[in-house]
Amino acid sequence: MKTKGRIIRIQGLAVFVMVAGLIGAFFVMFLDGIIKDTLEDQGSNLLKAQIDVGPLSTSLISQSMDIGSLQIANADRLEENILEAGRIKLDFDGGRALSKKVIIDDMRLEGLRFNEKRKSPAKPYQPKREDPQSGKPAVEEKSSDGLDVLKGLEFKNPKDILKNETLETLEAVEKTKGDLETLKSKWQTQIDQQFSKESIAEIKQRLKDLKAKGKNLKDPLAIKAFADEIQTLRGDIQSRLDIIKTFKRDLETDIQKSKTVAVNLKNLPKKDFDRLKKKYSLDLKGGSGLAGQMISGPLKSKIDKAWSYYKKISPYLKSDSESEPEPEKPERGKGQFIKFPSANPFPDFLIRNASLSMNVQGQDVAGDFQGLTNDPKLYGKPFQLNIAGNQTDAFKQFQLNLVMDRTRNETGDTLDARVDAFKINPVPFGHWATLTQGLADFKGHIEIRNEKNLAGNFSVKVHGASFANAGETKDEMSRLLGKVLQSVDQFYVQVALKGTLGQYTLDIQSDLDQILASSVRKLFDEKVKTFEEELKKSIADSTNLPVSDAGGLVSGLKDYRSILEDKESAYKDLLNQATKKALLGKVPGGDTLLEKFKLPF
Repeated sequence: MKTKGRIIRIQGLAVFVMVAGLIGAFFVMFLDGIIKDTLEDQGSNLLKAQIDVGPLSTSLISQSMDIGSLQIANADRLEENILEAGRIKLDFDGGRALSKKVIIDDMRLEGLRFNEKRKSPAKPYQPKREDPQSGKPAVEEKSSDGLDVLKGLEFKNPKDILKNETLETLEAVEKTKGDLETLKSKWQTQIDQQFSKESIAEIKQRLKDLKAKGKNLKDPLAIKAFADEIQTLRGDIQSRLDIIKTFKRDLETDIQKSKTVAVNLKNLPKKDFDRLKKKYSLDLKGGSGLAGQMISGPLKSKIDKAWSYYKKISPYLKSDSESEPEPEKPERGKGQFIKFPSANPFPDFLIRNASLSMNVQGQDVAGDFQGLTNDPKLYGKPFQLNIAGNQTDAFKQFQLNLVMDRTRNETGDTLDARVDAFKINPVPFGHWATLTQGLADFKGHIEIRNEKNLAGNFSVKVHGASFANAGETKDEMSRLLGKVLQSVDQFYVQVALKGTLGQYTLDIQSDLDQILASSVRKLFDEKVKTFEEELKKSIADSTNLPVSDAGGLVSGLKDYRSILEDKESAYKDLLNQATKKALLGKVPGGDTLLEKFKLPF
């Protein structure tokens, strides 16, 4: 029996070794291919763009992985890669992998490049969009460089401007008309309730009844009771007069407030004109007119591109954890539930630390990031990215710091960037000139709250600038501006951003306005004058009638002044009729009785 048992154990051990060997061989032969295919398929599905993973090798013993290259295509431009990585090395937690958690303790990314052209176009992840009316592939609109408005310095048509702009005057008129209608309705209701025809008729009837009753009075006690009725009637009439007096005072207050609102409405068209003039007239006397239009187009296209990347990345940094509701408080004496924290909670995906090298404008810089995870609330630390470079051919200093904090319900992202002595590549300035060379110092700070509220500012100082003529043009203004720009060797631009990711404003300030203004004043002022006259007329045509209608409603309030005066006159007349001479004068001995009872009227 012992020998037989020993043979079974040896055979079982042999089977185990064979199975383990087969599994090991399978992993050695096929694991790398499985991981590579999974990264490409799942990554493409996640990012909605083609992902290509280069040679990949995995070591289960050292718990490490080495990826030869990585390409992530741009879903909007298939001939371009959003990101390329030369080599990726990482150390992972094999124990956590068994529980379906990807925990990377250390990672290195080498040779990162952005917006690189592909050797061959990527495959589209989704079919091209179709025009819903024609059923044909939609034609992509060419992005404007923001400089078309400056071609020949043609100003926008004021009527077209008003189609796209909301006038504060019209908004205020609508609100004022609604408020005045409500006010008129309030006064009409109060007057109808307090001084209806029935209420006056009731007073007249009481007065008539007293006149009839007073003709046959002889008994002193009856006359005394009659005098009390007169006093009560006079009190009722006087209370109505007091109410009228209060109403008249309150009405005058409302009329004066409404007059003030009407006066303010008349001033609003000028306010609208000043705002639109600053935005569209390209005034060379300063402000954000000419320089703003010159810079805002290219700048906005770059900001929009950055926002598109932000919106793609942001959803993957949201927490998977949900805050649990507070447990119900048990009844007194019934005990209490105690929940102990879970041991070593980990998110499903986490990169604790990573170092990287990347290429910016053809120059190599280095950096690192920490805390990249799909569950920031559980991990409890924000994602941080830091990149820096010094003394290269393209810049003297480069520094970028990004923090994306999703550990709380209210998210907060901040970006700080600085570049010193950045060597400028040729930049077109409209149809007038091209900035061919120069050095730029850049500083910027941007904050995004709850992934939508945006605020930020940045400045660019350019020195050692050199402009070249953009080409021959028949337009006198363009030739003059090109010539002026060729004399500029330094300038600054300051930009403030505010709004939401979907709709934001750029407030641009630059000394280029003053520089250009000194040379093109006479020629340009005539264009400005004509444009502003047409803009003022267009605003007046749009606002005169609505403002006049609102003024008419104010005048309508004055009608209630006459109504109250008529009511007051009627009640005073009734009060004069309720006197001793009118009601007790014909009673025998009435005068003596009145003196005896000492009536107050």
